[in-house]
Amino acid sequence: MKIPRASEVMTPTPIVVESTEDTQSASSLMHQYGVRHLPVMQRGKLYGILSERDVRASLAFLEHAPGEVGPPVLAVCTPRPLVVEPDEPIDEVANKMADLRVGSALVVQGERLVGIVTTVDVCRELAVLVGRLRASTEI
Repeated sequence: MKIPRASEVMTPTPIVVESTEDTQSASSLMHQYGVRHLPVMQRGKLYGILSERDVRASLAFLEHAPGEVGPPVLAVCTPRPLVVEPDEPIDEVANKMADLRVGSALVVQGERLVGIVTTVDVCRELAVLVGRLRASTEI
């Protein structure tokens, strides 16, 4: 059985956010596109990753400050995110994500962001692989 690569499991060309955007705008972007992770770009280069948890923590403080839009994404994101190459086997990607306790890995080719692999993507692929294994062992 062939082990899938990150490029086969990833969401290509993910929605990104600029490091200077405020957290309220980032939250709106997440809701608009139904995503929980946004790669953070700074001057056209990958800087970090912003998770729904990062945004939620930031916006909790804003409940007491009506009209505020929150700090810039740069202040609340995780710099130096987990980066993998498109041809990296998905089991290695999953192990790295588990070891680092992160919910996503950014797929980079050269210096260009080409995709994102999330725990949901890994779980879906695991279900497919287990289904194939189950079908191959049934009599």
